[in-house]
Amino acid sequence: MEMIDRISELKSKGKSFCIITVVDSVGATPRKAGARAVVKADGSSEGTVGGGAIEVTAFKKALDIIKSGVPFLKEYQLDQLEEGSMVCGGSMTLYFEPVLPLRRLTIFGGGHVGQALSRVASEAGWQITIVDERNGIFDTNDFPDGARLVNESYLDYCKKQEFDENDWLVIVTPQHRDDESILGNVAKVPAKYIGLMGSPKKIKEVMTNLKDKGIEAEYLNRVRAPIGLNIGTETPGEIAVSIVSEMLSVHHGIEQIKSCSQ
Repeated sequence: MEMIDRISELKSKGKSFCIITVVDSVGATPRKAGARAVVKADGSSEGTVGGGAIEVTAFKKALDIIKSGVPFLKEYQLDQLEEGSMVCGGSMTLYFEPVLPLRRLTIFGGGHVGQALSRVASEAGWQITIVDERNGIFDTNDFPDGARLVNESYLDYCKKQEFDENDWLVIVTPQHRDDESILGNVAKVPAKYIGLMGSPKKIKEVMTNLKDKGIEAEYLNRVRAPIGLNIGTETPGEIAVSIVSEMLSVHHGIEQIKSCSQ
């Protein structure tokens, strides 16, 4: 019960971790079915699945599972992992369950691109919030079920939020001055991703203005601008696919984009 409570606590804090559960054991094994351990993204752990070589192997695998986000089940033959006179001769089947915090996407701008982006990103696993200060902009039919629609001043909204590494921010308002103002307010937050839509000319002007206002280059350089992958986009739907593709590459840590056939 103590481990279950601890898992619940880690979930409530938005931590990334992997639960390792012994689901079966045969023969001489250090732990039996039901034993659990938790491995956190920083490599620290709680609980045990037996110690020794099986635990070293399992904990290393758990870190890979946190990165991939894909559950994994494997049977381990202990005599193939350990050496010496104290080798256990049984087998253990371990289930690796990644627990990852919700990816929160805030879209500034509820126009055609914002609408399309909210739908595509929702399908890809993001929790959606759309912020737009214009009156009458929101029609719930244009956005995915469960999306949070905020009709409020962009700056008032930004000032009330505490964005962290689980936040993804996309700026696609129809006004140049709004884009610059929003970026100026979120450039320093520890969000996982910040993206700004616009032409290269517009982006250069925004960045120059913000540097002149005292925002350091180290913060502006991490902004994805122009936003999205360069895949020949024109329509709002195509732009949305481009942006989500870039976000997925960041999420999975893929630096070089290439065809799956390569």
